[in-house]
This record gives sequence, C-alpha cells and structure tokens, in this order.
Amino acid sequence: MSDAKEKSVGDYQHGIDTMNRLWGKSVTEQLRSIWKKANPDVERYITAFAMGEVWSRPVLDLKTRSLLCLAAAVALEREDQVRLHTQGALHSGASSAEVTETIIHLMIYAGFPAAWQAMVIASKVITEYEGRKSK
Repeated sequence: MSDAKEKSVGDYQHGIDTMNRLWGKSVTEQLRSIWKKANPDVERYITAFAMGEVWSRPVLDLKTRSLLCLAAAVALEREDQVRLHTQGALHSGASSAEVTETIIHLMIYAGFPAAWQAMVIASKVITEYEGRKSK
C-alpha cells in the first residue's frame, strides 16, 4: 500500500474515532449515513480530512474546537450546526454555562437575532442532554 493510501486510511479511521469521542457512536453513525446518502465522497472528505486531520490536530481539544464551531454556526445562522456543535461541546466536557456564554458573547459580533435563534436551539439541546445524563 502506498504511503498516501495508508495515510488516507489512517485519517479516515482517526476521523471516525474523533467523531465517536465528540458525539458518541450513534450520532457518528447517523451523520456518516446522512453524508453517504448525499454523496459518498462527502462522507469520505468530512471523515478523513475534516475530522481525521483538522479536528484531530493536537493543539486544541475537542471542547475548544466545538465551542469555536458553535460560534461560527451562530454567526452564520446554521441551525443544524448550532445543534450539532452544542451536542459536541457538551459531550466533550463543556458546561451548559460555557455553551450559553459562547452564544451570549456572539450577540455583539453576530447580532442579536442570530444569537437569540441559537440560544433557543442550544437551550433545547442542553435540556435534552441534561435529561439523558440524569437517567
């Protein structure tokens, strides 16, 4: 096997491992299925490159990366991404206070409507997450 092929296979598995740590196995499987249905290359690029190479870099931990992505999702008003990265932040060790503070901070940079919309979504995710944790 060529070095490039080995790296690609390694990055792909590393991406799956990173997603499992970030969101848990069931969410990872759901996401990969959605991406594969859209286009198998989409799933491969997200898994190997985004998750296997970029998200797996050693300097920032998954919690920090999740909060950064949450901030970007708030600014871009991407509801599904707000939901996903709120889940990832909580699953990676962020407190509900850190999630809400991230969104409040974005009010001055992304605007009140974007932050308000994100807070509604994040509050639901936090309630669901805390409900599962208390069981």
